[in-house]
Amino acid sequence: MSLVVEDGSVVADADSFISLVDARALAAKYGWELPVDDTTAEVALRNGAQYVDMQEARYSGSRVSIAQTLSWPRVDATNSYSYDIPDDSVPTQAQCGQVAAAAEYGAGTDVRASSDGKNIQSQEVTGAVKQSFFNNGKSSATVQITRALDCLKPLMISSGGNFYNFRVDRG
Repeated sequence: MSLVVEDGSVVADADSFISLVDARALAAKYGWELPVDDTTAEVALRNGAQYVDMQEARYSGSRVSIAQTLSWPRVDATNSYSYDIPDDSVPTQAQCGQVAAAAEYGAGTDVRASSDGKNIQSQEVTGAVKQSFFNNGKSSATVQITRALDCLKPLMISSGGNFYNFRVDRG
């Protein structure tokens, strides 16, 4: 099944911000590797788009339509440089973030891993099993894809770990 690419016009059932051909070109530009098999690469790109969508609470503005399947396009969106993002477009940063995340998915990284949340530091088997955990056993099963977040950062309104930032314009 081919990718359905969102071009900013609220494409029905869109599952990607970028075509496979353009994604391969962008990945090559940065030295990232997408799977060689087109079907596997498309699956990785769909997962990459979902990773971009996982950051939606940190984007300014709101979806253009209730019917759209992805987080972009957005109305009243601005980038971190205070420039308006047209509400009929998909920012190149979203495409970059998707491809960066897709490269991780394609390499086998389980970004949304299922786990009990405990990272084993050591395990000893001598009659009975003894385990010790890092950080008192507390961790998140979700992996952060740093290079994808680096791509998306100009689209994000939060900084310093809070969500209380807002845009102010001079009159």
